[in-house]
Amino acid sequence: MVYIACVLYMVMSTGALGVIDRWVYGSWPGKPGDKLTEALNLLAIVVSVLLRWWGIRRLPGARFNRVLPLAAAGLLVTSVLWSVDPSTTTTRSIAYFFLVVGAIGIAEIFDADEVMRLTALIGGLSAAASLVLPDPTFTGLTGLRGLFPGKNQLGQAMVIGILAGLHGMRVGGRRRFSSIGLTVLCTTVAFLSKSTTSLLTIFAFFILHIIGTCYIRGGIRSRISICLGIFAAAGFILLMANIDSIYNLLDKDPTLTGRTEFWPYIIDYIYQSPLLGWGFAAFFMGSNPYAAEITSTIGFGINEAHNGMLQLLLDIGVVGTAFFLFLWIRNLVIAVKCMNGPAPEIGVSSLLFLVGILLLGVSEQVLTTADGTTVQFFLLGFMCEKGLWHARRARLPFALRSAAPDLGQLAGPQGEDAV
Repeated sequence: MVYIACVLYMVMSTGALGVIDRWVYGSWPGKPGDKLTEALNLLAIVVSVLLRWWGIRRLPGARFNRVLPLAAAGLLVTSVLWSVDPSTTTTRSIAYFFLVVGAIGIAEIFDADEVMRLTALIGGLSAAASLVLPDPTFTGLTGLRGLFPGKNQLGQAMVIGILAGLHGMRVGGRRRFSSIGLTVLCTTVAFLSKSTTSLLTIFAFFILHIIGTCYIRGGIRSRISICLGIFAAAGFILLMANIDSIYNLLDKDPTLTGRTEFWPYIIDYIYQSPLLGWGFAAFFMGSNPYAAEITSTIGFGINEAHNGMLQLLLDIGVVGTAFFLFLWIRNLVIAVKCMNGPAPEIGVSSLLFLVGILLLGVSEQVLTTADGTTVQFFLLGFMCEKGLWHARRARLPFALRSAAPDLGQLAGPQGEDAV
């Protein structure tokens, strides 16, 4: 039962079940929520609460910080107080809060390798279903979207599946070949999605996977991996400095499909409410006249900032953005400690994903929606912290034994005199 709930939680977080809504009701621009969507949201909350309850029953267990992630989610809920669309902020922030609650429950119940195997399997099944099942509302899109609302969501789901597949390859064992197969499948579907940002992230994952694998093997390979990492960082800087030329070479739009054209307007509105923002997920709702003003100016509708940093600043201002940056940096520090300590494989996976968040955040919102990307961000942080806690606990008895005084030495010459 616990495993089924975990599978359901992970599948719902990817957004793949949204295809059921399209089959039943269809799809059109500006489509509002319906009873099926509300039922799925309610089910997600119930599953998250159950996972947390089962996690509590397993205590005492591995310790990791639950306060900071819940505080971050609580900040989103609090933003309803100044939101320009309180109803939307309330609904989406509560969904986000319980997403974090469910992630805490999973981290308490399962170990890292189990979670990553399940993530890879869900990614592979989503990829296969996206190839096989027809899209009833396909309208000549430029890329495959499969079970997901759009090609970018499909691309991000494949990014997560590949991350988990690469983790399985590093861990090895009898499941290594299945991990390779799932990675190949997810990579193929990612190419069919034609999501440029996701493909760039996947390319970075493969490079960092090679570097990270060499690093955790130790010895001369560790030194080689450090050199490769330096070259990769220099190459990335060179790539970003000449990104326009590269986009032209690949016959891609240098404006990221018009994204850079409306970013200045979004920045103007960020300056109007810099500290606390406009409320979580509220700015681009129809009730906000400023969003309509941007739409009329640029000539087409948008429902997000299409940039991770801008979306955070727009939603929760400098205060909230600083908090999420702190969480990102904290996860980075924990990942590096894991790589050099007790859980190198999950440490590498966490580091890869943190880099992936930066790359995805160039053109898409990240950590501001209750989706698979947010789930992985919190789960990987929890699992790295669990690994460090287990290592400290394993060393503690040894340290106590080492520090214990020798009773024979305590007796010493006094004991001999007594005789």
